[in-house]
Amino acid sequence: MSEPVGAIDLNLSSGSSSNIPSSNSDHEYHHAIDASIETRTLEIGQKIFRRSRKLAAGLFNQGFWQEKMMKLTTGDPRVKIQLFRFVDVLPVLKSERLKREHLIEYLSAPDGVKSWPWLLKLATSLLKSPLQSGIVKTADRQVKSMGDLFIVGKNPEEILPRLQKLRQQDVSFTLDILGEAVLSEAEAKEYREQYERIIDYLGESSSTWSRMKSCDYSAKGEIPKVNVSIKVSAFDSLVDPVAQEVSISRLQERIEPLLRKAMKWGVFINFDMEQYSFKELTRELFKRILMKPEFKDYPFFGVVNQAYLKCSREDIKDWIRFAETRGCPFTIRLVKGAYWDYETIVANQNQWPCPVFEHKWESDLCFENCATMLLDNYPKIELAAASHNIRSLAYTMAYAEHRKLPKNSFEIQMLHGMSGAFKSALVEMGMRVREYCPMGDMLPGLSYLVRRLLENTANDSFLRQSFMDGREIKDLLRHPSLNRKSASKFQVVD
Repeated sequence: MSEPVGAIDLNLSSGSSSNIPSSNSDHEYHHAIDASIETRTLEIGQKIFRRSRKLAAGLFNQGFWQEKMMKLTTGDPRVKIQLFRFVDVLPVLKSERLKREHLIEYLSAPDGVKSWPWLLKLATSLLKSPLQSGIVKTADRQVKSMGDLFIVGKNPEEILPRLQKLRQQDVSFTLDILGEAVLSEAEAKEYREQYERIIDYLGESSSTWSRMKSCDYSAKGEIPKVNVSIKVSAFDSLVDPVAQEVSISRLQERIEPLLRKAMKWGVFINFDMEQYSFKELTRELFKRILMKPEFKDYPFFGVVNQAYLKCSREDIKDWIRFAETRGCPFTIRLVKGAYWDYETIVANQNQWPCPVFEHKWESDLCFENCATMLLDNYPKIELAAASHNIRSLAYTMAYAEHRKLPKNSFEIQMLHGMSGAFKSALVEMGMRVREYCPMGDMLPGLSYLVRRLLENTANDSFLRQSFMDGREIKDLLRHPSLNRKSASKFQVVD
C-alpha cells in the first residue's frame, strides 16, 4: 500500500517504507499516520467516550461490592493475588466450615504486612464472630454473581432469555462453550454433543425471532441470527500439532457434521484461535474444510487472527490470498490475543523465540495494521474488530469511513459482561455490535473468570485506565506508537 498524502512519518526504525511492514520483527517497522484519518479517529473516540461516560456507573456497573472488589484488586497486587486465590478454590469447597477457614486464610494480611485494606480487616473480623455464617453466604453469592456477570448460563434453556435480552438492545451474540484441550474421548464426545444441542436449539428457536435493525444485517443483507464459536482442541483428546496431518483428518471427521448442521439452520460458525502451537493446525483445518465443495459457497464461516503475534500481518496477507482463491467471503475476527502470559512463559522455559510482542503498544499498532489490510480487501473478506480498546475501534471506524465503506460492512465484538456503556454508545452510533458469550458450569469457567478479572484490573488495561484511573481521553486515544517510550513489558490484551 502506498504512503498516504499528508502523512506524518514516525520513522520508528529502518524497516520497509510501506505502511504495512514486511518484517515480522517487533522492532523493524516503519509506520505512517494519515493526518486526516488520525483526526477522524480522535473525533470518533471522543464521541464514544462522551456517550459512554453518561451511561457508565462503574467498570462493570454491577453494584457496590463488585466495584469495591475491583478497586481493591487494582490498588494492591498482594490483595489481587489473595482474592483470586480464593475465587479459584471456592467452587470445590463444599462445607461452610471450609469456606470460612479459606476466607480467613486468604483475606487476612500476610505475615509481615502492616498495611492491609480496612474492608478485608473488617471481613476477617466478622468471619471470627457469630455473624460469620452470613459473611460466608455473601462471599458465595458474590463469586456466583461475578460468574454470572461473564457467563450467560449453563444450558440452552437458561441462556435463551439472556440472549433475547441482548437482542432487544440490538446487540447480537456469538456463543462459546467453556472448556478446551479435552483430556479424554468421553469429554470430547460430550463437547460435540453440547455444540450439536445448542445449534439445534437456537437454530430452531431463532426462526421465530424478529430481525433487529442493526445486528441482523450487514452491508450485503441479512446475516445469521445465531453465531457459535468453537475451539478445535475440544473436539479430540489426541489432537497434536506435531502430528498435524493425522490431527486434521480426525478433526475434519468430527467438525464437518457440526458444520452441516449449522448450514441447515443458517448458523454462523467461528473457529477460535488458542495457543500459538495450535495456530497452523487451525488455519490449515479451516482452509481445507472451506475449500470442500459442500462448504465452499457458504459465507458464514469465520476464523480468528491474533494481533499480538509477530507474524499476524503475514497471516492476514495469507488469509487475503486464500479469500481470493476461495471466491466466497468469510470473516476474520481480529483480536489482540488471550494467551500472552502462557506464550511468554513457554518460550522462556524452552529458550525459544517469543512469538508475541513484548509491549502492549506493539499489539495495538499491529491491530490497526491488520484492520487496515482487511478493510482494504472488503468485500472478499469481512472484518469483526474484537476489542475493548476504544482507540483501536475508533481507528477501525475512521479507516472504514476513509474507504467509504458502509457502517455495517464490518462489526465490533466485545466480551459479555464488560464495557456495557461502550457497547450502548456504539449501538447508538449505528454500529453492528456482537457480544462474545461463554456458557457452561462455573468450574470449567473459572479460568475464564479469573483471566477476565486479571486483564481488566491490570495497570495497562484500557478499561481500568478509562474508568478507574481517570486517564485523560486524549491520552487514551493516542496513536499506539506514541506510547512506546513509556511502555513496560507487561502485556494486557484489550
